[in-house]
Amino acid sequence: MTERILITDALSAGSGKRRSSRDSIGCGPRAIAGVLEKAGLGCRIQRVETLLKFPKSVRNYDHLAISAMTMDYPVVFQTISLWRRSKPRGKILLGGPIASDSERVLMALKPDILVVGEGEGTLNDLVSQGYPNENIDLSEIHGIGFIHDKAPVLTPQRPLLDQSVLWDTYPPSTTRIIDYPVYEASKVYVETVRGCSNYKRTTLTLPDGRACSECGICDSETLPDRLTCPEDIPPGCGFCSVPAVWGPPRSRPVESILEEVSALLDLGVHRIVLEAPDFLDYMRGPFPMTDPCQPTANLAQITSLLSLIMKLPAFSEGTAHLSIENMKACLFTEDVAQALSDVLDSSSPNIGLETGSEEHSKAIGKCGTPQNVIDAVRLAKHYGMTPYIYFIYGMPGESEQTIAESIEVMKQAHEAGAERIILYGFRPLPRSAFAEFPSPEHRDPLGERLRAEAARINRLRKDDLVGKVLRGIAAEPSWERHGYTMVYPLGEGPIMTVQGGFSPGTLLDIEITHVLSPGLVGGKIISS
Repeated sequence: MTERILITDALSAGSGKRRSSRDSIGCGPRAIAGVLEKAGLGCRIQRVETLLKFPKSVRNYDHLAISAMTMDYPVVFQTISLWRRSKPRGKILLGGPIASDSERVLMALKPDILVVGEGEGTLNDLVSQGYPNENIDLSEIHGIGFIHDKAPVLTPQRPLLDQSVLWDTYPPSTTRIIDYPVYEASKVYVETVRGCSNYKRTTLTLPDGRACSECGICDSETLPDRLTCPEDIPPGCGFCSVPAVWGPPRSRPVESILEEVSALLDLGVHRIVLEAPDFLDYMRGPFPMTDPCQPTANLAQITSLLSLIMKLPAFSEGTAHLSIENMKACLFTEDVAQALSDVLDSSSPNIGLETGSEEHSKAIGKCGTPQNVIDAVRLAKHYGMTPYIYFIYGMPGESEQTIAESIEVMKQAHEAGAERIILYGFRPLPRSAFAEFPSPEHRDPLGERLRAEAARINRLRKDDLVGKVLRGIAAEPSWERHGYTMVYPLGEGPIMTVQGGFSPGTLLDIEITHVLSPGLVGGKIISS
């Protein structure tokens, strides 16, 4: 292989250091690596924190590719500045969700190429013409942005790849998983579905005056009709850009998923998460599937996929764990709960609630109701699962009334069996319906009320764990407690910390002895 390319994983790093999701490894950087490897280009992946800590490491590479989210603008700026000081002639490619705000990112960060939207086909076109080593006519490449004569240039949008082509033609790299520190203990995400079926739209008036005309298209029985809106309001929940950027769901073939999971297990991965905006969209209905709730989940395809994965030796022997996360409440029926519990050892379905107000939920473009979420939590708990639910504070349309209703629904979810309440602050995402709304003020009083209630509930659930024994995987030394090791759960459960030093990937049985915070527990080693 030639042309050593550094792929920098800046996803969720914000201003320079991940405070949450430290045990997660996303799909995007390995997808980039897969295209480069197929083209015979040598590459390595490096967390952005490592790059900033060891800046001289850039000398080992000829070019830089960065994968980042909108929130990662500060750390991407640092990374590009570092690179240009060290490798002034090396090319910089930037992609991921950050590229949705194309013109602003081009003018502010000035990458050599900004990959906009789905990147596999675009990157393949670039490298097949000799980029980054050769100078090529960038105007002929669809789906990119670049600076010309000090002005941003955006080429025509690239059509999304057909699901029968996407993963067969551009499989993500598996070998590059070894580039991640403590990958053996981390949750490694394997993409199964790209895109989202929620083609409802917000009914809130947008800052530029656009508003729902109640034309009825969002509820049309003709699925392709839902793709367009006469008022040009982006599809999906107002805070989310997934349908606008990635389109309706495209499902990955079973054989491709199995091949990737098996290869990752062979390299020492212990925790696999099947990634999807909604896993229950897997192979559900014809394309384009723009109805989020009908038809019901394709249980035949889902159970076939999960059963084949669970037959792999690492899962059947109990040394690896398979998780699925995101699911819409309106698709989470008793048949779904029964089927998942029959196949999986344990599961933590992550169900988006966002707001406990039924009126607010409908106004932001959600499918289903808060009661659907409570019902789904109750079903999941009944079938032995540990469901998580999400809330967002600071969204457009929020009020004293919606916050009061959200707090009440939080309590109901806890009583129904929710294992954890996950709370996010609203961020206006480019290409979402709420892109032009302001972010909430720091320490917003309404948000503070939600945070306090979520912390109280999460602490209660953690207290229930004291005395129980959980299996975990040693990860990294504790940042805050000298002589302690952070341990990630093999199955479903909280992050743990124990006294002593252990090599990453070591399996440990831990008795929980005390709660350190709403998201962390302490324990003692029972066996290793």
